[in-house]
Amino acid sequence: MSKKPIIGITMGDPNGIGPEVIVKALSCAEIRGLCETVVFGNAEIIQMVANNSGLKTNIKIEDCSNFGKDDLNPGAVDRKAGQASLDYISTAVNSAQEGVIDAVVTAPISKESTHLAGSVYPGHTEMLQDLTGADNAVMMFEGSKFKVMLVTIHTALSNVPGLITKDRVISTICIAHDSLKDLFNIRDPKIVACGLNPHAGESGAFGKEEINHIIPAVKEARKMGINIEGPLPADTLFYYANQGKWDAVVAMYHDQGLIPFKMLSFDEGVNITLGLPIIRTSPDHGTAFDIAWKGKADPSSMIQAIKVAAQLAINKSA
Repeated sequence: MSKKPIIGITMGDPNGIGPEVIVKALSCAEIRGLCETVVFGNAEIIQMVANNSGLKTNIKIEDCSNFGKDDLNPGAVDRKAGQASLDYISTAVNSAQEGVIDAVVTAPISKESTHLAGSVYPGHTEMLQDLTGADNAVMMFEGSKFKVMLVTIHTALSNVPGLITKDRVISTICIAHDSLKDLFNIRDPKIVACGLNPHAGESGAFGKEEINHIIPAVKEARKMGINIEGPLPADTLFYYANQGKWDAVVAMYHDQGLIPFKMLSFDEGVNITLGLPIIRTSPDHGTAFDIAWKGKADPSSMIQAIKVAAQLAINKSA
């Protein structure tokens, strides 16, 4: 890529910390030197944050909803804010698919607010998969210690065992492997798969998912030339992952992978959606309604999400 990548940033829920972390991140000289940016949101709100923070901004804004500063209700779940969040996302995704921007960074949304606005999606990942027509979307978290990919995402824990199938596990492993090579330039990625049950099932004593689905998926992945170990017990696996033994961990469900990840990389963690025809990253935190519009939000994760998006765009173009 001969010129700086153009990163589109969605403003997230206006009543949350999205506008604040965006303004703070875009005031960072490192970000300005790395990429060009455009915020999909509302110019009045961004300027209001800049004034409150005492920051001088020259941020390019694409207004894409009728939600303005008079509609703000900081820290509150709100249907109109939820609709604005959805509008920002759909407009940014269209721009990415048309090649106007090189990547999308999404500020956090309130699922309660988007559901009030009529959204059926449990989160960004499922919405992005639908908007782009992707066959599968894998949630990945990238941090300073290791990367985690999830086989299942936003679902009740009681649903997880039934969703752990050989096809779903092998699809996640393949997307993880290809993305590590193509986006992260890791020539021969080393991957490990978690077991679902305690002690990875203890040869069937604590569950059959490993025997029936996870082990067959790992064996098939090896036949395809993928460098993968497992399934290994999650309670010890992350100790070694933290020491750099593998490039990525494939976890079976949301909290299995994200509790250890966020404990180690909360401030710098980045959420990346793999399997899409576009690049998408986001901070690994939520709307933080409790501190919204109080000037207390830490932009570290947003800064990192923009940096990762820019680097992935450069890698992809190469």
